[in-house]
Amino acid sequence: MAYLSLIDAAMHLGMRVETVEYLTKNCPKPGESRKLKFVKSNEGPIFNEGELSSYAEYLTKPWPLPKEGTRPNIPKIFKDDVKEESYHGCAVCGHMDNGEVAHIEAVATTLNNAPSNLIYLCPNHHTKYDLGFKVNSNVTAEEIKAAKLLKRNARFRLLKYESLATKSLLSLIKFVKSVEEKIGTAKSKNLKTIHLAELNGLLAEVPGLVKAAQAQAKKDAPGTEPDKALVKVAPKLAAIAAEAPAKQTEKASRAKAKRLVSEVEEVLIEIDEVDCPHCGGRGLTGLVGDFCRYCKGSCVVIETKRDAYDADEIDEVLCPHCNGRGTTGLVSDLCAYCRGSCVVSHAKAQAYEPDEIDEVPCPRCTGRGTTGLAGDFCAYCKGSCTVSQAKAKLMTRTMSMRLTVHTAREKALRG
Repeated sequence: MAYLSLIDAAMHLGMRVETVEYLTKNCPKPGESRKLKFVKSNEGPIFNEGELSSYAEYLTKPWPLPKEGTRPNIPKIFKDDVKEESYHGCAVCGHMDNGEVAHIEAVATTLNNAPSNLIYLCPNHHTKYDLGFKVNSNVTAEEIKAAKLLKRNARFRLLKYESLATKSLLSLIKFVKSVEEKIGTAKSKNLKTIHLAELNGLLAEVPGLVKAAQAQAKKDAPGTEPDKALVKVAPKLAAIAAEAPAKQTEKASRAKAKRLVSEVEEVLIEIDEVDCPHCGGRGLTGLVGDFCRYCKGSCVVIETKRDAYDADEIDEVLCPHCNGRGTTGLVSDLCAYCRGSCVVSHAKAQAYEPDEIDEVPCPRCTGRGTTGLAGDFCAYCKGSCTVSQAKAKLMTRTMSMRLTVHTAREKALRG
């Protein structure tokens, strides 16, 4: 397993650096003590990639309930992380007043307070998402998940910028171009609004990033032609991004983005990078954010590498336990075999033995995950459909004892 720097660990987990540092010193789950493990080095803390994936999985597992109430409390550090991820504005519309941290998968059934299951929404879109079944007023789960993915992709590139400066600024502007184009091709009004909100958030970040690039240029003289060209147009980029339009409309935001891109269009052409064909430019794969095995988390590859891409040459296949979904059951528990990665190596796929996984169909709901005509979540497996073998044996014994008592009562009444 590779060891990652603090910034790379933040990218891997999809969190800000401050949150990762917090997790090395504190366990976010009340009453529990597990902290994120790291190794000290001369360059600062470094993290084992396997430990990061394991900790991400730990955070998604059910959180302990408080003494009073039916929902676990969200730590302030996670709330702040999600707010910053969304530029302190609604992930759907960008509205910045009275925002609320919302759960992507219902906390009532998952008890999942991991940042990967949290998103920042205005009260209006929070309500629309919670009441998504209402016609003409809904925000679908797919749209919310698309917004979360967009936020995480943007954060990945912003974190990456801290160590790569000018090249990453150009990469970010290419991402601005991509987001702007997707506004025009969005398949729904909500997706268009989501991309517009992200575009406005990215534009607000550009002046600070340009300033940092200029500072680095003074310290380290730029060597490549793209570096030199960027330094030359940097003041104009900052000026364009800092302009405050009379009214922030879709037309104004897209026009500003196009002006930014046009200033560096020739430089962008010279940059030999395209979205990774394996992860689609995300840099991450699966539900838990594993680094892409082709671009190694870079989001982009050179054109020759893209042209040479052959999915069959990558050592990964769909998980045989969850069929590539990454989750099992009605409440989307992380798959017990791939742990949310959706894929496994060829060797692990061949070694797959269902009987070796400690899960069997819930004996109370017979694996359906629900009971009754109204489809209530099973009170024993909580919608997971499966339970551990020990838990299944306990329920079987309990049911057997209840049946024995019931039979005895019937005999007594007949007698």
